[in-house]
Amino acid sequence: YLNTKLIQNKNTNLSVYANYRITENNFTDDEKALNSRIVFNQKLFRSFINLSTVYETSSGNVARQDYVYVQTEPGLGFYTWRDYNNDGIKDFNEFEIAQFQDQANYLRLPKPNLRFIATQRAKWNQFLTINPKNWASKTGFRKFVSHFYNQSFLSVENEQERTANSFQLNPFDFNEDALIGLNLNIRNSLFFNKDLQKNSVTFTYGNSKLKQQYFIGNQENNINLHQLDYAHKFANLWLVDLMAKTSKNNLETENFTDRNYEINAKEIQPKLSFLYNDNNRFSAFYHFKNKQNKLQNFEELKQQKFGIEYFYISKGKNQISANVNVFLNDFTGNSNTPVAYQMLEGLQAGKNYTWNLIFNQKLNSFLNLNLSYLGRKSENSQTIHTGSVQLRANF
Repeated sequence: YLNTKLIQNKNTNLSVYANYRITENNFTDDEKALNSRIVFNQKLFRSFINLSTVYETSSGNVARQDYVYVQTEPGLGFYTWRDYNNDGIKDFNEFEIAQFQDQANYLRLPKPNLRFIATQRAKWNQFLTINPKNWASKTGFRKFVSHFYNQSFLSVENEQERTANSFQLNPFDFNEDALIGLNLNIRNSLFFNKDLQKNSVTFTYGNSKLKQQYFIGNQENNINLHQLDYAHKFANLWLVDLMAKTSKNNLETENFTDRNYEINAKEIQPKLSFLYNDNNRFSAFYHFKNKQNKLQNFEELKQQKFGIEYFYISKGKNQISANVNVFLNDFTGNSNTPVAYQMLEGLQAGKNYTWNLIFNQKLNSFLNLNLSYLGRKSENSQTIHTGSVQLRANF
């Protein structure tokens, strides 16, 4: 057992925790376990560069888990059932993550299980920021560079099956034969005039990979995106935002080929906001999406979204936010499939309308009241109204 802070000063922090354990069993092989955590933070060149690293390992057991979907009260679950084959039977591959609260009628619960796999997990989180703001008082090239800010993030969580009490300590070892679960995220954002709303530009690159193991087979999801954001405030009352994005979303399942897709998407959204004062904001926007599935039935969606938003916050910190949206979905393909549900994001082909109103009031120093109302209407469905009341106490 080890728990220590090796370095601790204003620029550097390094702490190490490790626990090694041997369990002697009478009827099975002895078990070895290693649980550890290393945390390292470093500031360089007067915070020009900031590093933060967290490395963890853990030994354990994972159940060979089966799941069942259980119906609950409307809005209290996380999943919705879509009868894709119209047979009235709730098949495991017909449940989707609900896009709207009124559709969230099912919970996914693990079945009792006594079958376990010995595993070793390795996790790495890495943050890196480059902030040349100290050069703001300089001239020439260094003055220009001071307008930039870069933020990078890497997270990988790797879980593999253990053999003969071995320890898998490398989070970047993606051995497909031993891999049970993988969660990999990479994100980098380059800012120009960060948070200034004066010709502010942000370019973001993101890549993620999620692999999960179910009793029905493995499932792997890969997402890659490039996004450009621009913001500029003019005449003291107006703020213009522009977002452009391209992305690729790929899902591969082992036994359900009808769920597989490779969706390429292109999006653009101009937005204009009127800033009456610091407490009132009114916005109008247009959002265009083009999605194309490159597998099987080659579905395509051309979506136009028109919307208006209003936000108000009083001196007493009471808040009101409201929005109204119109969706025009030009969809090519069968709209009653898992791929269509993913592309339409829970909406239907044709015209769709959504609106919501949220009110939050601070009753006293520790009580908050929240009222919300959401509505939705599609061409071939009735209007759906959803409301909730929440009283929250903060001690």
